[in-house]
Amino acid sequence: MSESTIACLLVTHLPVKAERQRYPALRGKPLVIVESHGIRELVLDSSPEARGVRAGMTLPEVLARCPGATLLPADFRFYDNVFDRMAENIAMRCPVVEKAEMGCVYTWLEELAPVYGGEARLIASLLQSVPPDFGLRVGVASSRFAAYVSAATAPPGRAVKTQLDSAALLSGHSIDPLISPQARARLHRSGLTTIKQLAA
Repeated sequence: MSESTIACLLVTHLPVKAERQRYPALRGKPLVIVESHGIRELVLDSSPEARGVRAGMTLPEVLARCPGATLLPADFRFYDNVFDRMAENIAMRCPVVEKAEMGCVYTWLEELAPVYGGEARLIASLLQSVPPDFGLRVGVASSRFAAYVSAATAPPGRAVKTQLDSAALLSGHSIDPLISPQARARLHRSGLTTIKQLAA
């Protein structure tokens, strides 16, 4: 299948947004979701209000940085159900969808754009496929990776389309959306923050 007009639909921090949909009283408050790894509990996700908290942190680190945070155990079955509904809603507009990691779905626009009266109208419809509180981001590009980076850097509730190839698009972008928090911290300590620096 051609990827000439591939769209990445991305909901960042899906676990936090799913919990806030389930428990509206948590909106606007520092929220940290933890998962068990044997006897250790590590951060799976956190809200922007939980300042200083990052994925992979231990519980003592969380309590030291954000003692007022609400802690919730990860409910993966619930998050999977929310993600499934997201993909189903997208499939109602674009039948061919491909689920990637949690919160990330790819679809192809080329064949359906004329049905909607153009690509812009199709993208506008896709932006309505997820509740506004989830802040769906859409990236459109000629490759999967470039579409993902465009989505990751788009404002919530907006779409970004790029005509650049992956190398040109990525060179000036931050490495942060593309790597784990642990790898990110190591590279930042070395002064590496962009893909161009990493490739040099």
